[in-house]
Amino acid sequence: MLMLGISTSSRSPSAAVMRDGAVLSFETDESGSSHSAALMALIESALKNAGVSKTELDAIAVDIGPGSFTGVRIGVSCANAMAFALGVGTVPVCSLAALRHAAKGEGTVVALLDARNGNGYAAAYNKEQELLAPCPCVINDILASYPKDSAEYVGDAAEVCTKALPDALLVLKEANSMLLSGEIKLAERMSDSTDTSAVRPSEAVPLYLRPSQAERMKG
Repeated sequence: MLMLGISTSSRSPSAAVMRDGAVLSFETDESGSSHSAALMALIESALKNAGVSKTELDAIAVDIGPGSFTGVRIGVSCANAMAFALGVGTVPVCSLAALRHAAKGEGTVVALLDARNGNGYAAAYNKEQELLAPCPCVINDILASYPKDSAEYVGDAAEVCTKALPDALLVLKEANSMLLSGEIKLAERMSDSTDTSAVRPSEAVPLYLRPSQAERMKG
Protein backbone atom coordinates (compact mmCIF):
# COMPACT_ATOMS: atom_id res chain seq x y z
CA MET A 1 0.00 0.00 0.00
CA LEU A 2 1.29 3.44 -0.98
CA MET A 3 0.50 6.14 1.56
CA LEU A 4 1.15 9.84 1.83
CA GLY A 5 1.54 11.17 5.37
CA ILE A 6 0.82 14.76 6.41
CA SER A 7 1.57 16.40 9.77
CA THR A 8 0.73 20.00 10.65
CA SER A 9 0.00 19.86 14.38
CA SER A 10 3.45 21.10 15.47
CA ARG A 11 5.64 24.06 14.56
CA SER A 12 7.20 22.43 11.49
CA PRO A 13 4.85 20.92 8.88
CA SER A 14 6.00 17.76 7.12
CA ALA A 15 5.05 15.22 4.49
CA ALA A 16 6.28 11.68 3.84
CA VAL A 17 5.61 8.72 1.58
CA MET A 18 5.58 5.05 2.63
CA ARG A 19 5.05 1.87 0.63
CA ASP A 20 4.17 -1.29 2.56
CA GLY A 21 5.89 -0.02 5.69
CA ALA A 22 9.04 1.18 3.92
CA VAL A 23 9.74 4.92 3.99
CA LEU A 24 10.38 6.34 0.52
CA SER A 25 10.73 10.03 1.39
CA PHE A 26 10.37 12.56 4.19
CA GLU A 27 10.24 16.35 3.87
CA THR A 28 9.89 19.00 6.56
CA ASP A 29 9.92 22.80 6.64
CA GLU A 30 11.66 24.40 9.61
CA SER A 31 11.86 27.87 8.08
CA GLY A 32 9.01 29.25 10.14
CA SER A 33 6.79 29.73 7.09
CA SER A 34 3.08 29.33 7.66
CA HIS A 35 1.69 25.82 7.33
CA SER A 36 -0.62 26.94 4.55
CA ALA A 37 2.29 28.36 2.55
CA ALA A 38 4.60 25.37 3.03
CA LEU A 39 2.40 22.27 2.96
CA MET A 40 1.65 21.78 -0.74
CA ALA A 41 5.30 22.28 -1.68
CA LEU A 42 6.28 19.67 0.93
CA ILE A 43 3.76 17.19 -0.46
CA GLU A 44 4.95 17.73 -4.02
CA SER A 45 8.59 17.32 -2.95
CA ALA A 46 7.84 14.16 -0.96
CA LEU A 47 6.06 12.57 -3.92
CA LYS A 48 8.80 13.59 -6.35
CA ASN A 49 11.61 12.28 -4.15
CA ALA A 50 9.71 9.02 -3.63
CA GLY A 51 9.41 8.66 -7.40
CA VAL A 52 5.63 8.32 -7.35
CA SER A 53 2.64 10.24 -8.63
CA LYS A 54 -0.25 11.32 -6.43
CA THR A 55 -2.54 9.26 -8.66
CA GLU A 56 -0.73 6.12 -7.43
CA LEU A 57 -1.62 6.75 -3.78
CA ASP A 58 -3.84 4.26 -2.00
CA ALA A 59 -4.43 6.35 1.12
CA ILE A 60 -3.59 9.62 2.86
CA ALA A 61 -2.72 9.59 6.55
CA VAL A 62 -3.12 12.85 8.42
CA ASP A 63 -2.30 14.12 11.89
CA ILE A 64 -5.62 15.28 13.40
CA GLY A 65 -4.14 16.71 16.64
CA PRO A 66 -4.03 17.61 19.40
CA GLY A 67 -1.72 20.48 18.59
CA SER A 68 -1.85 23.76 16.72
CA PHE A 69 -5.51 24.56 16.07
CA THR A 70 -4.83 26.38 12.79
CA GLY A 71 -2.21 23.87 11.67
CA VAL A 72 -4.47 20.88 12.28
CA ARG A 73 -7.31 22.48 10.30
CA ILE A 74 -4.97 23.10 7.36
CA GLY A 75 -3.63 19.54 7.33
CA VAL A 76 -7.03 17.88 7.70
CA SER A 77 -8.59 20.06 5.01
CA CYS A 78 -5.74 19.30 2.62
CA ALA A 79 -5.90 15.55 3.26
CA ASN A 80 -9.67 15.42 2.83
CA ALA A 81 -9.56 17.44 -0.39
CA MET A 82 -6.80 15.29 -1.88
CA ALA A 83 -8.51 12.06 -0.83
CA PHE A 84 -11.78 13.15 -2.41
CA ALA A 85 -10.10 14.23 -5.64
CA LEU A 86 -8.08 11.01 -5.92
CA GLY A 87 -10.85 8.68 -4.79
CA VAL A 88 -8.83 7.18 -1.95
CA GLY A 89 -9.32 6.78 1.79
CA THR A 90 -8.00 8.83 4.67
CA VAL A 91 -6.39 7.53 7.85
CA PRO A 92 -6.93 9.98 10.73
CA VAL A 93 -4.03 9.70 13.20
CA CYS A 94 -3.89 11.17 16.71
CA SER A 95 -0.64 13.10 17.15
CA LEU A 96 -0.08 11.47 20.57
CA ALA A 97 -0.48 7.98 19.12
CA ALA A 98 1.98 8.92 16.36
CA LEU A 99 4.43 10.32 18.87
CA ARG A 100 4.76 7.01 20.71
CA HIS A 101 6.69 5.67 17.72
CA ALA A 102 9.54 8.00 18.69
CA ALA A 103 10.11 5.93 21.85
CA LYS A 104 13.33 3.99 22.13
CA GLY A 105 12.02 1.17 24.32
CA GLU A 106 9.14 -1.28 24.10
CA GLY A 107 7.50 -0.84 27.51
CA THR A 108 5.04 1.79 28.71
CA VAL A 109 5.25 4.99 26.68
CA VAL A 110 3.74 8.30 27.75
CA ALA A 111 3.30 10.85 24.97
CA LEU A 112 3.28 14.33 26.51
CA LEU A 113 2.92 17.58 24.57
CA ASP A 114 3.18 21.06 25.99
CA ALA A 115 0.08 23.27 25.99
CA ARG A 116 1.70 26.07 28.06
CA ASN A 117 1.25 27.28 31.63
CA GLY A 118 1.82 23.82 33.10
CA ASN A 119 -0.85 22.25 30.92
CA GLY A 120 -0.40 19.60 28.29
CA TYR A 121 -1.87 16.79 26.22
CA ALA A 122 -1.14 13.22 27.26
CA ALA A 123 -1.73 9.60 26.32
CA ALA A 124 -0.11 6.39 27.53
CA TYR A 125 0.50 3.14 25.69
CA ASN A 126 2.00 -0.28 26.23
CA LYS A 127 2.63 -1.78 22.81
CA GLU A 128 -0.81 -1.74 21.16
CA GLN A 129 -2.70 -1.27 24.43
CA GLU A 130 -3.97 2.21 25.24
CA LEU A 131 -3.44 2.80 28.95
CA LEU A 132 -4.57 6.43 28.95
CA ALA A 133 -6.76 7.85 26.22
CA PRO A 134 -5.62 11.17 24.70
CA CYS A 135 -6.63 13.92 27.09
CA PRO A 136 -5.83 17.45 28.27
CA CYS A 137 -3.80 17.33 31.46
CA VAL A 138 -1.81 19.09 34.13
CA ILE A 139 1.75 18.03 33.32
CA ASN A 140 2.81 17.45 36.94
CA ASP A 141 -0.20 15.18 37.49
CA ILE A 142 0.88 12.95 34.61
CA LEU A 143 4.48 12.87 35.85
CA ALA A 144 3.21 11.76 39.26
CA SER A 145 0.92 9.10 37.77
CA TYR A 146 3.62 7.49 35.62
CA PRO A 147 6.98 7.42 37.46
CA LYS A 148 9.89 7.83 35.05
CA ASP A 149 11.45 4.54 36.18
CA SER A 150 8.39 2.66 34.91
CA ALA A 151 7.60 4.60 31.73
CA GLU A 152 9.38 6.30 28.85
CA TYR A 153 8.23 9.83 28.08
CA VAL A 154 8.27 11.30 24.59
CA GLY A 155 7.30 14.83 23.63
CA ASP A 156 8.26 18.35 24.58
CA ALA A 157 6.43 19.02 27.85
CA ALA A 158 9.02 18.06 30.50
CA GLU A 159 12.73 17.48 31.02
CA VAL A 160 12.11 13.78 31.41
CA CYS A 161 10.83 13.51 27.82
CA THR A 162 12.79 12.12 24.92
CA LYS A 163 12.50 15.25 22.81
CA ALA A 164 10.23 14.72 19.85
CA LEU A 165 7.28 16.29 18.09
CA PRO A 166 4.71 14.70 15.79
CA ASP A 167 5.78 14.54 12.15
CA ALA A 168 4.65 12.88 8.93
CA LEU A 169 6.98 9.91 9.35
CA LEU A 170 5.56 9.11 12.80
CA VAL A 171 2.05 9.60 11.40
CA LEU A 172 2.73 7.01 8.71
CA LYS A 173 4.16 4.56 11.24
CA GLU A 174 1.00 4.81 13.32
CA ALA A 175 -1.25 4.60 10.25
CA ASN A 176 0.59 1.48 9.09
CA SER A 177 0.21 -0.02 12.57
CA MET A 178 -3.53 0.71 12.51
CA LEU A 179 -3.92 -0.96 9.14
CA LEU A 180 -1.85 -4.03 10.05
CA SER A 181 -3.77 -4.53 13.30
CA GLY A 182 -7.11 -4.31 11.53
CA GLU A 183 -8.10 -1.28 13.59
CA ILE A 184 -8.94 0.44 10.35
CA LYS A 185 -9.24 -0.70 6.75
CA LEU A 186 -9.39 1.07 3.43
CA ALA A 187 -11.10 0.50 0.14
CA GLU A 188 -8.46 0.25 -2.59
CA ARG A 189 -10.25 2.84 -4.69
CA MET A 190 -13.49 4.46 -3.66
CA SER A 191 -14.97 4.29 -7.17
CA ASP A 192 -14.28 0.56 -7.42
CA SER A 193 -15.33 -0.55 -3.93
CA THR A 194 -18.67 -1.52 -2.43
CA ASP A 195 -17.15 -2.17 1.00
CA THR A 196 -19.15 0.20 3.19
CA SER A 197 -16.96 -0.52 6.23
CA ALA A 198 -13.88 0.97 4.57
CA VAL A 199 -12.75 4.45 5.53
CA ARG A 200 -14.15 7.12 3.24
CA PRO A 201 -12.66 10.43 2.16
CA SER A 202 -13.58 13.46 4.29
CA GLU A 203 -13.82 11.34 7.46
CA ALA A 204 -10.74 12.97 8.98
CA VAL A 205 -11.82 15.63 11.48
CA PRO A 206 -9.66 17.65 13.88
CA LEU A 207 -9.22 16.28 17.40
CA TYR A 208 -9.66 19.21 19.76
CA LEU A 209 -9.11 18.26 23.39
CA ARG A 210 -9.30 21.84 24.69
CA PRO A 211 -11.08 25.02 23.54
CA SER A 212 -8.99 27.33 21.38
CA GLN A 213 -7.32 30.36 22.94
CA ALA A 214 -9.96 32.62 21.40
CA GLU A 215 -12.73 30.49 22.90
CA ARG A 216 -11.04 30.52 26.33
CA MET A 217 -10.63 34.29 26.24
CA LYS A 218 -14.25 34.74 25.19
CA GLY A 219 -15.36 32.50 28.06
